[in-house]
Amino acid sequence: TFLEIKDVKIWARVGVLAEERKFGQLFSLDISLWSDFRICSNTDDLNSTIDYAVLINNIKTHSNNFSCFTIEKYSSEILRIIVEKFNPERIKIKLTKCNPPIAGFTGEVSIVRSFHRELS
Repeated sequence: TFLEIKDVKIWARVGVLAEERKFGQLFSLDISLWSDFRICSNTDDLNSTIDYAVLINNIKTHSNNFSCFTIEKYSSEILRIIVEKFNPERIKIKLTKCNPPIAGFTGEVSIVRSFHRELS
């Protein structure tokens, strides 16, 4: 069982160009989180699940104070935020730069990252 959050819009200051890091640009984020949802399923207790509203707000707040050159680094930051707050068993994210400033290019650029918690 996993929780899927799709198309979270984030304004972030990530890119090689100084203007990208100064003014920011639009990113889209998809998140899949694997966890044990049995307790919440039985009790309906919000404290026993992953509160996706808190998670989305944490990521958006972080982006206001963060700047870097690469989507690889930014994706690592997103994984770190998720692990520190909720420590799920497994995470998969897809971070997409919606309008990369490349002459003659009208597509998107994405990185897909995953994390697996070491089970003891």
